[in-house]
Amino acid sequence: MEHLLPIGLGAASGFALKKTINWVDVDSFKINNNNFFLELLCPIPWVWSFMNLPAFDAIIFSTITIALVGISIIDLFTMQIPLIFILIGLLAILLSIIKKSIYISSAVYGIFVGAIIPLLIMGLLWLMTKRQGMGYGDIQLGFVLGAWLGPMRMALTLFFASVLSLIAWIILSMIHGFDKNRAVPLGPFLSVAGIGIYVGSFYYPELFHLLII
Repeated sequence: MEHLLPIGLGAASGFALKKTINWVDVDSFKINNNNFFLELLCPIPWVWSFMNLPAFDAIIFSTITIALVGISIIDLFTMQIPLIFILIGLLAILLSIIKKSIYISSAVYGIFVGAIIPLLIMGLLWLMTKRQGMGYGDIQLGFVLGAWLGPMRMALTLFFASVLSLIAWIILSMIHGFDKNRAVPLGPFLSVAGIGIYVGSFYYPELFHLLII
């Protein structure tokens, strides 16, 4: 019985996410109304968070995770990150700062690691190669993830997202042939890595404490 509420919230958020994806209509990408994948997927973060986190933190975790799912799906198929999901994430973080669930100093340092440093690197790469390694949507996503995760967890997120994207690029090259200009969307890998790092820091806080030291 105790899982019925998060399951219901998850299914409802999955339905709302599907409707939102279809509403923003990025490059005409839509999810069929008879496809219930999101309604089945989205209860997972709600159930996990309500089992392990205080109610407020559970709602924030689930809200940000659902937004990351939306970003991942759209970026995977269109190579674009819609602003609406960035704004949802920023709203959740703002509420967390007001509630003091996230310290503003941690959010600021996390933003520096997740958005400012990648933006500087992107600028340097553009000056040297005239190629853009990351999109501005990825920078916005790094802003949200950095504020949510803080500097250390954001640094780990960038590392694992880079590794995952490299693995995906290698696999695609093996299947479709080598193409140095082949672009791989970074949003899904940042999202997966960020959620994984958050959950990992819950189960292994001592490890992350040692990394910070």
